[in-house]
Amino acid sequence: MYDKKENRHRLTNTNTGTYKQWFGMEKQPLVHDASCQHISPIKSGTSFHPLQLLGSSQPRQKKDNESLKMKVLFLSLLLVVICAAQEEEAQPSLSELSGQWRTAYIASSNLGKIKPNGPFRVYLHKLLFDDEQGTIDFYFYVKHKGKWEYKHVTGIKQEDGTFAVDYEGENVFEVTHASRNILVVHNINVDEHGKKTVLTGLFVKVNFEEEGLRKFKELTQEKGIKEKNIVNFIETDD
Repeated sequence: MYDKKENRHRLTNTNTGTYKQWFGMEKQPLVHDASCQHISPIKSGTSFHPLQLLGSSQPRQKKDNESLKMKVLFLSLLLVVICAAQEEEAQPSLSELSGQWRTAYIASSNLGKIKPNGPFRVYLHKLLFDDEQGTIDFYFYVKHKGKWEYKHVTGIKQEDGTFAVDYEGENVFEVTHASRNILVVHNINVDEHGKKTVLTGLFVKVNFEEEGLRKFKELTQEKGIKEKNIVNFIETDD
């Protein structure tokens, strides 16, 4: 005899199984993956801080930064030494610079000394350096009482590299920077009345270089001479 209850149970099992197969609901065996296992630091009893992973790399990073700083410092010092050596080598000996020169700028702590008809308003013609004799010869034009005069003055080299010059009193003359095109000079004059005057000058061959003008202005400022006490000889002829 046909058992409806049994048949209904059989259909239910069949339909359920088919439904699970269609929608992927069949149970799959569990696979244990050790790589995905999560260990709680609390359960494991391990002392742990979230910043430990970052902190572990800090000592090495600090050491690398200090090493980099030392390298940069060393290279900077090396560059300074090389530049200084090149600049020193670039300056020729004074005897190589003998020849015609002209005045570009003169500055004076006493402006009266370089005004028209002033004794240091000199238009340079030539300089002769003699390393063996230790002398320097100045040839220049200066206007006195409205008339041009051609002067020749000799300086004697001193132990400190300066030159003692007898002109309008006592002078200590020094070349502070020299190249084949420019001379930056410094002079201290003490006249017959004992009055001291500080002067700076820029002499050129043909045209002055920007570097020479910069060095002249730096020297002038260093000696405490005001910028308004600078005379541009290129634009004047008196």
